Formats: sequence, structure tokens, C-alpha cells
Amino acid sequence: MGTTSKRFQDLNLSNYFLFAAAAEDEGTSQLLLETLLGIKISGVKVSVEHPLLYSSDFRSVRLDVYVRDTVEVHYNMEMENRGRTSLPQRSRCHQAEMDVVSLAPGEDLSKLKPVYVVLICTFDPFGRAINPEELKIRD
Repeated sequence: MGTTSKRFQDLNLSNYFLFAAAAEDEGTSQLLLETLLGIKISGVKVSVEHPLLYSSDFRSVRLDVYVRDTVEVHYNMEMENRGRTSLPQRSRCHQAEMDVVSLAPGEDLSKLKPVYVVLICTFDPFGRAINPEELKIRD
């Protein structure tokens, strides 16, 4: 089975390599999150292909793009190119894993920091046949 390759000029952000390369830039990740979530974010630190390993006895997660801001809000951005039926479970798993590793043993659950899991899909995940021209970017 052969691999298909594209010229760099033909890539867009749905390509994982280009998405990760662009998102690795802190300014780009901050702008992308602010645009998608409609919120202001202060100073970010970015990690691409960020592994979260709670224990070798359990399934671990590798976050495409993990972002933390100065007030300790955590963000996970994932590029989704395949129409999976398990997106809600995937999001839940990523959020749970981010929560578990953010607390020290015995630390009170009230210390949990806010977490955003952003799934950027190249398909309609809800099956609503939304026309892309009908979508508007928030100001």
C-alpha cells in the first residue's frame, strides 16, 4: 500500500503537519482560539503532540495541540478529518484526561481549572447539512 503525498503549496490546515506547524506558533494558536471561542485569552504556551499519560495500565491520550494561558485555562485543539461517530466520547476522554493530570494527589476538585476541547472538523459532525456560506465568523 503506497502513500500519497501532496506538494507543500497544495496543503491546507486540514493537513495535520501544517495544522501542527501553524498552531505551534503561540500567536496563531491564541488568535485561532479567540476567534473560535469568541473570548479573549492572555498569553499562551503551546505544546504540539502533547502526551497525557496517567498510568501505563490505562489508555493514554495524545493531544494534537495543547494550550495553557496565563490564568491556567487549558485548551485542546484537534483537527478532525474523518467522520467519527465517537466525537462526543473522544471529547469527553480528552477533557477527563486533562482534568486528571492537572490535579495533584489529594488536591480538592474545586481546584480544577477550566478546560476547552475544540474539535475543528472538515465535515458536518451533526449531520445537519449546513451550508458553509451560511456560517458567520463572530466579531
